[in-house]
Amino acid sequence: MHLDKFIAKVHNFQLPKKIIFGLNSHRKVGSEVKSLGGKKVLLVTDQNLMKMGMPRKVEKSMIRRGIDVDVFTGVEAEPQLEIAEAVADAARRNEYNAVVGVGGGSVLDMAKVAAIATTNPRPLEHYIGVGLVEKPGIPKVLVPTTSGTGSEVTNIAVVTVIQDEAKTAIVSPYMLGDVAIVDPSFAYSMPPRLTASTGLDALSHAFEAIMSVNANPITDSLALQAIRLIFTYLPRAFSTGDAESRYGMSLGSLVAGMAFGNAGVCLGHAIAYTFSVSYKVTHGVSCGLALPHAFKFNASAIDWRLPLIAEAMGLVESLKTEELALNISDAIFRLMDQVQAPKRLRDLGIPREETQRLADKLLGIRRLIQKNPKPLTREDAFEIIDGMG
Repeated sequence: MHLDKFIAKVHNFQLPKKIIFGLNSHRKVGSEVKSLGGKKVLLVTDQNLMKMGMPRKVEKSMIRRGIDVDVFTGVEAEPQLEIAEAVADAARRNEYNAVVGVGGGSVLDMAKVAAIATTNPRPLEHYIGVGLVEKPGIPKVLVPTTSGTGSEVTNIAVVTVIQDEAKTAIVSPYMLGDVAIVDPSFAYSMPPRLTASTGLDALSHAFEAIMSVNANPITDSLALQAIRLIFTYLPRAFSTGDAESRYGMSLGSLVAGMAFGNAGVCLGHAIAYTFSVSYKVTHGVSCGLALPHAFKFNASAIDWRLPLIAEAMGLVESLKTEELALNISDAIFRLMDQVQAPKRLRDLGIPREETQRLADKLLGIRRLIQKNPKPLTREDAFEIIDGMG
């Protein structure tokens, strides 16, 4: 583990007060909300999930406990600021004393927004940034239905600002859920394409947590375990979706979320943000495409971690850093092939002529770039984006 690399630093580590994991654990939502003092609850979800039935199961769990439930179904994928404001308005309209989110990362992020909106009355744009939320929100229980975002255990809510062609975030300890309930059976109905994109998102979380300058022995342990689980189970979850692979991916996503929720993400997510909004590319696809390129750039700065990463991926270790880095990036590309994920910007309809604009945009994403283990020059940014073409 090379603990000598960490001795000079003091590390912080935060998680929800409780994490519940296992098949049919969604049945515990009612009792957990009750224990948090929830009597009138806003359940945040989206229309597609309502048709699939998972939110209704959670709602019934609360109704059986005598809890009054209102349902907000207006969340959309990659939610814009206007959606976040609509969620906030719904939360402020009644005297709710708890929020429950049931859905993918977008839904869970908006549930966090709903919880803090009840006690922080200003327009949400005032809270975009790090540490700008002024007061704790009401209690929240977060129930993911995908295996990728890890939002149930992080202190971040991502919001898209269309006019800026950018993704921004509300980052605060107050965004952490009180209880995260991860039921692998809720991921059973995920189609292959969503399985692939969310799985690659989880993998990017694990890798970037290891690369981040804020990595520590706890986050490294979690991230390596996430890599091990994802490389083992993502191909199966994509091809057959059997119960064991869904269980493995739910666990992999969870521990990856615990890792990056504390260490943060860096270059890979920054690269993804340069094109995801303007070209309407989903978060998982954009992060997956960026990952091997970000890793190759950073490999020399984390050379002592490479054998640990290779072992977690099931690779034969090489003595030379360059060979090991190449083996790892090649393995990522092979995994992307297995789940039929795009590997080039041109596969997404992004022309080579965009390279310089995207490179310039990359340098401006300081919140993430400052967590990268290796400085990024203008020439570096151009070479990375050009290499993705």
